[in-house]
Amino acid sequence: MPKTALLGGKPVSAAGYELKWPVVDEEDVEAAKRVAESGAWWRFDGKEVENFEKEFGRCQDARYVLGVANGTVALEVALRACGIEAGDEVIVPAITFIASASAVLLVQGIPVFADILEDTCQIDPADIERKITERTRAIVVVHYGGYPADMDDILSIARAHGLKVIEDAAHAHGSEWRGTGAGSLGDMGTFSFQQSKTLTCGEGGAVATNSEDLYNKAFAYHHIGRVIGSDKYEHTSVGPNYRMNEFQGAILRTQLGKLLQQTETRMKNAAILARGLEDLPGLQSLKKDLRITRRGYYLYVLLFDEEAFGIGRERFMQAMKAEGAELLPGNSVPVYRLPAFREMSFGRKGCPLTCGHYQGKMDYSRVSCPVAEKVGGRRLMVLLNEVLLKEGNIRLFLEAAHKVYENRAELLEKT
Repeated sequence: MPKTALLGGKPVSAAGYELKWPVVDEEDVEAAKRVAESGAWWRFDGKEVENFEKEFGRCQDARYVLGVANGTVALEVALRACGIEAGDEVIVPAITFIASASAVLLVQGIPVFADILEDTCQIDPADIERKITERTRAIVVVHYGGYPADMDDILSIARAHGLKVIEDAAHAHGSEWRGTGAGSLGDMGTFSFQQSKTLTCGEGGAVATNSEDLYNKAFAYHHIGRVIGSDKYEHTSVGPNYRMNEFQGAILRTQLGKLLQQTETRMKNAAILARGLEDLPGLQSLKKDLRITRRGYYLYVLLFDEEAFGIGRERFMQAMKAEGAELLPGNSVPVYRLPAFREMSFGRKGCPLTCGHYQGKMDYSRVSCPVAEKVGGRRLMVLLNEVLLKEGNIRLFLEAAHKVYENRAELLEKT
C-alpha cells in the first residue's frame, strides 16, 4: 500500500489539478477591444449591457434583468425594490457568504437566520416557517453551491404569509428548478459575476425579475433615483450609483456564450465523481433531487463523516492537499458567528437593531442553528467549479481519496 504524501510518500500528483479560470479566448479579447475603440464605455452610450441583460434573461427565464456593479449591491437593490425598510425582518440561511445577510443590514433590515437541511446544505423550509413573525417581510433564498433550494415549499410558505422571495443565485448561473432558471422563481433573483463565479467579468452583478413594477423600482434605485426615460437631472427618489459599464457587459456576453457547454461539462464530471464515491465510506455527495433539472455547480459540495472514514475532516483535507487534490472547507462558519454579527459591528452601537427602528429582540451572539453548526464545524467540504471542467481532475481526486482512506489508520496514529 503506497504511503500517503502527508507522511512522506509520493503524491498522486505533484502538479495538482489542471486549472484555468476564467476561460479566455479571442472572442473575449475582441469584445473588450470593440468597446475600447468605440469610446462608448458608459451603459447609456452603448448597447453591450442592454444586450447582455436581454440574453441573460433568456438564459435564466427572467423577463427583466438589470446589470449592476456586483452581487452584493444586487441584493441591496432587490431588497429595496421589494420594499424592505428599517426594522423589517428578512429570513436568510445560516450557511452562506456574508453578503446574503449583510445586504439586509445595508437597507436597515434585520437578518433572521434559519437553519439548513443536512443532506442538501440548503435553507430548511420548516425552520423558515418557525422563524416568521409579524415583522417578517421577505425571505432570501441562497442556492448554495448552485444546488437549488426547495422552491416548492419555500414559495408555498411565502404565499401563505404574504412574503417576498429573493433568490440569491450568486452560485446558480445556469441552474434550473423544474425546468425554470434559478433567479426567476421568486419575486426577484440576484447574481454575482465576480472572478470566481461560473459567469464572470471580474466584478459585476445582476437583478432578475418577471415583475415590471419591481424592475422599475430596481432601475430607479441603482440609477441614483432616476426612473427609466427621465432627464439627466430628474431624480424622483434617493438611490446610489450601482450601474454596470460597457466593458463588463461585453465580456459577460462572450462568457455567457460558453456557460451552457461549461455547465454540461461540470454536470458530466460531477456525475463521474458521484459514482466514484459510492464505494468510499465517509464521503457523501448532496442528496439527489429530480426537481433540479440542471445544476450550475459553482461548488461541488461534499459531506464528510469522520466516524465512517476513520479520521477527522481537517486531517483528511491536509492529506488530500499533500496528494495534489485540495479541498476547501467552504462557508463552514455560520454567518451569525462571524465577528461582524456576533459583536454587532454595524451602525451606531448595533443600529438598526438598537436605535428604535426594530421592535423585536435580536442578539446574534445567542443565535444557534444546530444543523448549520454541525455541518459547518465537522462535515462541509467543497471543490471549486473549475476543478469540474477537466475529467482528469476528477480521476486525481478519486485516486487520492481512496489512497487516503487506505492509509487512514496510519494517518490517525500520526495525528
